[in-house]
Amino acid sequence: MLNRVIAIALIAAYPLLVHVALVFAVPRLLFIAPMLFLAGVCWQGLVNRNKRVWLAFSLLCTGIALLEYLDLTLYLLFLPPVIIPLLLLFIFGRTLISGREPLITAIGEAARGPLSMAMRSYTRGLTQLWCLVFVAMIVWSAILPWLEQPELWSWFTNIINYGVVGVLFVGEFMLRKKLFPSHNHPGFFEYLRIIAHANIRS
Repeated sequence: MLNRVIAIALIAAYPLLVHVALVFAVPRLLFIAPMLFLAGVCWQGLVNRNKRVWLAFSLLCTGIALLEYLDLTLYLLFLPPVIIPLLLLFIFGRTLISGREPLITAIGEAARGPLSMAMRSYTRGLTQLWCLVFVAMIVWSAILPWLEQPELWSWFTNIINYGVVGVLFVGEFMLRKKLFPSHNHPGFFEYLRIIAHANIRS
């Protein structure tokens, strides 16, 4: 449990450090942030002394150090805000193909059994909404670097993106309870647990 908390903390520190680095002109943090992110992603393997994980981690850190030496670290940081929502768009969007179960519908049914037709329609629409959100994130994360205003890019990718996800996540949870009062809704933390243990390959 402690290792999972440490890993999450290291990963969560990434956008904050990048934002502080750009807004308050602390360039050294641009080098530290991706290192911490990699450490968080690889944490379990690192603490278990997995040789392959340590090799991959070492090679990636060497690559980041080389980019820092060439003064190209900022260009590396432009990639995650595009790649991450693109991956999520693929995960969510592929379940909207005809004949497949929308991801959020599948998660709901795996957690509580068959859903009503109204709830199935709602969860399909919610899956579509998340896809639109990911598309918006991809678009502005890809366009803003061309404006050559790193601070503006950082506000959108390191603050607004996460704010939008948080507001939509909490707001949807509250809205669903009002729209479907007869359903036996889990508590918010139980809801988080259900999502955390969901099989996104559904």
